[in-house]
Amino acid sequence: MKPIHRKLGFTFFAIFMGLAGVEALARIVERISLPPPLRPLPAPGEAECMPDCMPGVASLPDQPSGLPRGIPMAPNGRRAWALPSNTTMVETNVAVRVNADGLRGPDLTPRGENELRLLTLGDSSVFGFGVEEDRVFGAVASAELSAKWSRPVSDVNGGTPGYTSVQALAVLEDVGTRAQPTHVVIATLWSDLFQTDTVIERAGGQRAPLAAYRVAARVLAPWLPAATVGWTQGDVGAEAPGRTARVGIEQYRRTLEQIVKTTRAIGAEPVVLVLPAPIDLDQQPVPELIEAYRDELIDLARRHALIVVDGPSIFKEEGATNSDFYDQVHPSTTGHERLGKALAAALLKANAN
Repeated sequence: MKPIHRKLGFTFFAIFMGLAGVEALARIVERISLPPPLRPLPAPGEAECMPDCMPGVASLPDQPSGLPRGIPMAPNGRRAWALPSNTTMVETNVAVRVNADGLRGPDLTPRGENELRLLTLGDSSVFGFGVEEDRVFGAVASAELSAKWSRPVSDVNGGTPGYTSVQALAVLEDVGTRAQPTHVVIATLWSDLFQTDTVIERAGGQRAPLAAYRVAARVLAPWLPAATVGWTQGDVGAEAPGRTARVGIEQYRRTLEQIVKTTRAIGAEPVVLVLPAPIDLDQQPVPELIEAYRDELIDLARRHALIVVDGPSIFKEEGATNSDFYDQVHPSTTGHERLGKALAAALLKANAN
């Protein structure tokens, strides 16, 4: 072999071994380190946002002291993850107490003889992202109904950040009997139609094949452009190549049916609540993907003659603004107040009939 060929061969071999070494090291780093956290929606000022740039963020409460920040989710069987039970921590600047069942709020107790109880199901918009426990819409509705009916009305917050309808159904099956709700509020939406598009995912939802790429993407994440989801950069709910809804619409329909069936099996009445978003207040039409999932909720209510709280219509009729949201999907404290009062009004009207 000529010297030049030997040199080229050695160079290519050295490069190959070097790359193999980097990949091997990256795989070791992945094994011994925690999985990458879900990247949050871009905060106002970090990315394009709706008109007014989400002024509701200014109403976030001050960070409480003396408590650990953040809620590390715990593995939880069929639910995949859950809030860590029997803890009090800080999430988005508010103190959050978690009961023995991994749900936000106090421990479940037997329902009183004259008591009504609301169980709300959904993701972080139902959980109360950045909202104090007694100001989440389920609690607001319970207080309104208790005052109007002069009887005890309580709420059980079954919302957990990131939960789809499938996980909400698991919550209902796990705690429904003990919670003893008289009404189950079905408000699962955003996490079902969530369209993933992150720097470490490829089309079809598969991970990038090289560990070196995945580790580099994680290390460089603070300096990379924010990952987009379907409703952030002006393409709210828009479908695109490489994006796939976490729960397809056919499965969504079947799961909603099962939630209704399970709710009635435990002696409670299902109620549908359609969550609003800032896109509803814009002049642009709401993306078809969002409309399709909302239509499934409305059709569910029609099929089963359920009470419906149409959040988008109510927010528009009441002149809501972007100050009623913390970001592109999460209602602020005033947004939760609007939803809570609307839920109470719908239940009062149904009871009057």
